[in-house]
Amino acid sequence: MSIVFTTAIDINATPEEVWAVLTDFPSYGEWSNFSKVEGVAKVGERLSMRMPGFSFKSTVTVVKPDEELEWAASLFRESIFQGRHTFTLARNPEGTTRLTNTETFSGGLVRPLKGFFKQGSGDQTHGYARFNRALKMRVESRANR
Repeated sequence: MSIVFTTAIDINATPEEVWAVLTDFPSYGEWSNFSKVEGVAKVGERLSMRMPGFSFKSTVTVVKPDEELEWAASLFRESIFQGRHTFTLARNPEGTTRLTNTETFSGGLVRPLKGFFKQGSGDQTHGYARFNRALKMRVESRANR
């Protein structure tokens, strides 16, 4: 069993401009709902991540410049619990970028924790959509300088 949250947004900038902000981890605390991300966008790199209320470590699993960035974190082992976070960038015909932000939770603990994912206020994608909007604002403000 897996649980998947997906959000998307169009950004008025090129994939290259979006990628530059998406992979600038030291600046995340300035604009995103991550208060801190340490590490670099390189396959195998361990990222130290902090969000309000908790910290965790992830490993970068996919880096395709200007196209896809993915990191994953596991609890004990992947078969127990894993979160896999993927950002996909696609160039729209008019030169803008469609960012798709996907989080996939899998492993044996997903079924017993299913209620946890449904708790909270309404749409569970709100944090991902908030990240998308913040990224859009950051990229577009830089692209329009």
